[in-house]
Amino acid sequence: MINEASKFPGKDRSDKGKWVGPWMPQWRDRGESGPFTTLRKLYSDIQEASEGLKAKRDALKQSGKFTPAGITDQLKEVARGETIPAIRTAAAEQVRKYRLEIESRRAAMKPFDHDPKDIVSEMRRQEVRAWLRTMTPDKRTEAVRGASDPLIKEAALSVPVELTGLLPSTRVDLTRELIEARYGDEIAALNELDAAVQTVERAVDGARSDVREALGMLEHDFNAEFRDVEDEIDRLAEIRASKPQPKIDFDSVMSSVKALNVDEQEELVNAIKLEQKRADDRAFRDEIARLSGKAA
Repeated sequence: MINEASKFPGKDRSDKGKWVGPWMPQWRDRGESGPFTTLRKLYSDIQEASEGLKAKRDALKQSGKFTPAGITDQLKEVARGETIPAIRTAAAEQVRKYRLEIESRRAAMKPFDHDPKDIVSEMRRQEVRAWLRTMTPDKRTEAVRGASDPLIKEAALSVPVELTGLLPSTRVDLTRELIEARYGDEIAALNELDAAVQTVERAVDGARSDVREALGMLEHDFNAEFRDVEDEIDRLAEIRASKPQPKIDFDSVMSSVKALNVDEQEELVNAIKLEQKRADDRAFRDEIARLSGKAA
């Protein structure tokens, strides 16, 4: 099923009807690059990888040179060396990166800034808490929820709930309300990014399902056949994500680069990018070759 409503067409379901989701028009960056641009490309590349395997299957059938078992063997080699790495690497690296970024930014959101050295503000909050404790539970909750002065809500949230007389559920609601009021635009942006990430994650699952169908394998057999490749991709991605970056003398580098003319600078940048890609590709192919040899 083609996602006709999207500016960036793709399958919103796998071949067996597994929900993937359309790429929404609002998921775009202001410039030519950014998280949505990267995720949009992954969304397309992941689905193209599984479509490529199915095209290979159809070509093998049309050639008439292979038995059904021979076709399956050929497709398994392609799936192990090309298709599954193309699908899995996206989830293991880029999607993981954005998922961690979303979680860390949400975790950093606080309902208010609390400065323990601000004695005057703390004394005011103590007065508010003393005032709240004079009320009945219902009146106390009503007073805090309806407070127009944020200091009242801050007073109720800056100490353990036992010292305020509020219900824990009220405290949770107040915290959420203050965070939403303070970070409304950022929360909305993160929610959109989260939705895009989830769509790419579902695209991975859908493409994986399509590969399994193309191979004519049961899920249990498919997992047993290719789990080692997927686990190794995940392991390498985790190592790369946690590996500390070497310190670079940027002053020295910039001095050298500035001495080059514009064409030489562009040539240098392109050469660095190409070499990095080659190094990553070599390491990845070595691991896949090792796994293929082990499986054989």
